[in-house]
Amino acid sequence: MGLLFLSPSFVATVLLSCILAYPLGAQHRTASVKPRLPLQQVAGYQSAANLVTAKGTVEAIATSPLMSPGHGWVREVFFADGDYVRGRQILLKFLESNSYSNEFNRNYILAPHAGFLVKRNVAVGNRVRAGMRVAMLQDVSHVKVPLVVSSQVGRSIKVCDPVVVRVAEMPGRTFTGLVERIERQTLPQPKTVVLVTVRNAVAPLIRPLMHASVSWNARQLPPSVAKR
Repeated sequence: MGLLFLSPSFVATVLLSCILAYPLGAQHRTASVKPRLPLQQVAGYQSAANLVTAKGTVEAIATSPLMSPGHGWVREVFFADGDYVRGRQILLKFLESNSYSNEFNRNYILAPHAGFLVKRNVAVGNRVRAGMRVAMLQDVSHVKVPLVVSSQVGRSIKVCDPVVVRVAEMPGRTFTGLVERIERQTLPQPKTVVLVTVRNAVAPLIRPLMHASVSWNARQLPPSVAKR
């Protein structure tokens, strides 16, 4: 097979063409790269200026009275004010008396569900009557935080919005809450009551009377309020 010989003038012409074409191609590739937007202009980004924070006191999701099922005398009490109890746990033993005889039967009061017992109303030796309140049982499977905010701030949040909940008694921890209800009041002065609920079922970490701080990203908040 014969060898292919290229003239020096042809080689010089090809090299010159490549050198002249390189800056043009590099410039084309550089122009195709889009400039990076500032973080504040990225879709979905919420700046700290839109953050609203309100404070409230934790409450049990429900509180129900614990009643005596019959008449009798208290023999043993197995709980103190503020104790956490589990469902079906024995709380009280008493001797139940029958109104038509002198016989006594042992009877017990059990916790219908888990929660905190408060406002204990009995002691050993007390006489109890059917329907008498023994204590109050707080359901803390969920807890609620009522917030009182201005009408302007109330318009920045909607029902079912997620919020961030921090508890002063547990620094460094955050919980996710949900806006359950929003009530707008006009008397005696315009204000909005926002009810936030927090799931607390795994362990009763959050207790009633703790101090909560609730934060959320404002929705169409007026500039005068957003700067607060």
